Amino acid sequence: MKFRSIKYFFSEAFGGVVRNRLMSVASIGTVAACIFIITICYCALTNVDYMLEQVEESIGIAVFLDEGLNSDKILEINDALVSLEHVESVSYISPDDALNDLKESLDAEELLAGFDETNNPLSSSFEVNLDDIAYQSETVDQIKLIDGVRNIRSSESETQILVKISNFVGIFGVVLILVLAAISVVIITNTIKLSVFTRRTEISIMKYVGATDWFIRWPFVIEGIIIGIVGAAIPMIVAWPLYNKLVDVIYEQIPMITSIVSFKFGIDIFSVLLPGSLLFGALLGVLGSTISLRKHLDV
Repeated sequence: MKFRSIKYFFSEAFGGVVRNRLMSVASIGTVAACIFIITICYCALTNVDYMLEQVEESIGIAVFLDEGLNSDKILEINDALVSLEHVESVSYISPDDALNDLKESLDAEELLAGFDETNNPLSSSFEVNLDDIAYQSETVDQIKLIDGVRNIRSSESETQILVKISNFVGIFGVVLILVLAAISVVIITNTIKLSVFTRRTEISIMKYVGATDWFIRWPFVIEGIIIGIVGAAIPMIVAWPLYNKLVDVIYEQIPMITSIVSFKFGIDIFSVLLPGSLLFGALLGVLGSTISLRKHLDV
């Protein structure tokens, strides 16, 4: 492709944006609004998944054993737990370790001073961590079948709530992205159609004198890409610092949340979201311009 042709394509593309500036601004605004909402959904979904990962690391299944089990039986239970499909790690906790952990967690050294290794009311247990907490209920049912297990403590209700939230945000985000993408394509298509309409006579003449479809199409495709990329860049410029500020405010207003979960850093989210959004905006522009040109190229 000659440099003169490339220069012509970009000149016509920018000229089309300027000539139909009201519709161009409307298209850019629509794409920006759509991608901004998509960005919010992506940030929410990413953080929910990130929090689920933290929960997977912090919330395990406590498996309490029957009294009086010998070391061979405890080892047998350990092997049975390790063999379960979604079990990532298994840690044995002796009664003495459990008592010391209880004293530290409750900061009640004096209150529990009367309990020691000779009169320890706590039993042996295993701390079981899963590779995916969505399988917690299924794993608990399997653990109940192991001989020597007296009781199981798990956070099934909290886990189910988090999994449901993750699934809802995921499904809602996909549906919303599809709807907003369709709206953006329609708006961009209408904008490009205005450019095509104002140049319909020129397009017809170019076709009759032998211009190829792509020679005619390129200025409009580039115009759509410009609208899409500008529309995608605006929400990125706004959303990135806004996200960082919102996370800082949450940490300041609810300091206790840091002991439970943490949010993803903005750089981790937007290093993926920024190029993805620009590419998505460009694809919207290409799709819109292609649809709008279809009829006018059939001469």
